[in-house]
Amino acid sequence: MQRDPGAGPLVSLICLSVFAVVFIVYTTRYLPDPVATHFGAGNQANGSMSRDGYLLFMLAFLIGISACVSLAVGILPRKYPHWTNVPNRDYWLAPARRDESLNYLSAHGKRLGCLIVMMMLGMHYVILKANAVQPPTLPAPAFTAVLFGFALALVWWIVRLYRRFPKR
Repeated sequence: MQRDPGAGPLVSLICLSVFAVVFIVYTTRYLPDPVATHFGAGNQANGSMSRDGYLLFMLAFLIGISACVSLAVGILPRKYPHWTNVPNRDYWLAPARRDESLNYLSAHGKRLGCLIVMMMLGMHYVILKANAVQPPTLPAPAFTAVLFGFALALVWWIVRLYRRFPKR
């Protein structure tokens, strides 16, 4: 019996998403109402939303974006292979290699979903830190670390994609 190559990334995405939802729901109750969510010059808050609105926004964005991206990368190439943009598409999507290539894209889409969930967790942490002080102030080092970490992970994700589908 052959193991599904997409099972590991799917389990990771589900477990990480469940952890993220629980963490965000649990920690949001410690935020003030309203929650400072937008920051301007000098890292000072210049926009806010209700605590419940923030919670709904974060959960919708976390689940919605990660699920949409994962599904788009995993399902669209199966339905519309001519829209699939991988190097040397005709070679990699030829009948002999099609299933293996599409399975990899599906698993890789779930890895991207995991990266998005982790980035959203990082942003939530930054909001928690920002609202822990008065007046609310964006912790620039933490914010920069989250963005830089996500950018690095995204570059890693792209490199893995191109290394999996080299030009022949």
